[in-house]
Formats: sequence, C-alpha cells, structure tokens
Amino acid sequence: MTRLGDSISGDTILPSRHSFLPGPEMAEQVLSELGAEVNRRVRQRPILCAGPAFGYGTGRESPARALAAAGVKALIGGPFARMFYRNAINNGILVVEAPDVYADVEEGSYLRILLADGRIEGLARNWRFAPIPDFVLDVLRAGGLIGYARQRPELLRQGGS
Repeated sequence: MTRLGDSISGDTILPSRHSFLPGPEMAEQVLSELGAEVNRRVRQRPILCAGPAFGYGTGRESPARALAAAGVKALIGGPFARMFYRNAINNGILVVEAPDVYADVEEGSYLRILLADGRIEGLARNWRFAPIPDFVLDVLRAGGLIGYARQRPELLRQGGS
C-alpha cells in the first residue's frame, strides 16, 4: 500500500497538460508532481491510502484514468472529493471511505479489503467501512462505467428521443 498525504488536488494527481496522453504515458506522469519516487511506488502497488480531500479541485476525469492506467485498484481513506470519487468508480477503481485507516497506517503497510464483510484487514488491526452499494460493485466488476454500459445495452437509448 502506498500512503499519500492530505488535500492532494486532481491537478497534482495529473496536471491538465497530461490529460490527453495515452494511458501508459499518463501512468508515467501520475503523482509525479510529488516526486519520481511517489510515482514509482504508486505504479508498483495496487492500493493507495490517501487523506482528506484527495482529488479535490477539478471535475476532469483524467486524474482517475491516470491512476487506473498506473494499476491502482483501490483507494482507502478520505473523505474523497465527490467528483473525483465518482470519476474513480467510473474508471474501475474501488473507493473505500475509511479515514481511520489513513490515520493508522504507515507507508508500505499490508492491507486487504474484504468487501463482503465491510472490513479492511491490516497486520495489527482491522477497520470497518460502510457497505459498497451493489450498483457500484457492478460497475467495478465491469471495469468501469463504459464496461458496465456495454454489458447492459438496454440502459442505452437507441434512435434518439
């Protein structure tokens, strides 16, 4: 698990100048504003633990896409900026609001997310979190909102009106 700080803006996650890069190039830039070492750790570990207001300041979807391209599968901590929260889910990243985890863990800690139990396991402690709605889990299982829509063509309007 990679532990990040408080109040990291969407522009710090991925500056707007990198918003239209292909996924692998976005991954090379994700969180690089915090240093090359942070970028390397994020790309090596699928779980991030972030403090309050992670992703604030922009409605752009590219910061979440960049994290997904970097291999991030889950974010724990928060509370997260609301637009970023939704953009992350739309891009197939599980978001678990559990501020106590962020307060208690250190960089490199082992964490395991048990969705069915609403629990996060650490080596020395466990934490509870609010259940993730079934609809959100369906979107995540499909790899994001686009994958979900492709699996559910009846949700898309055909022919205008």
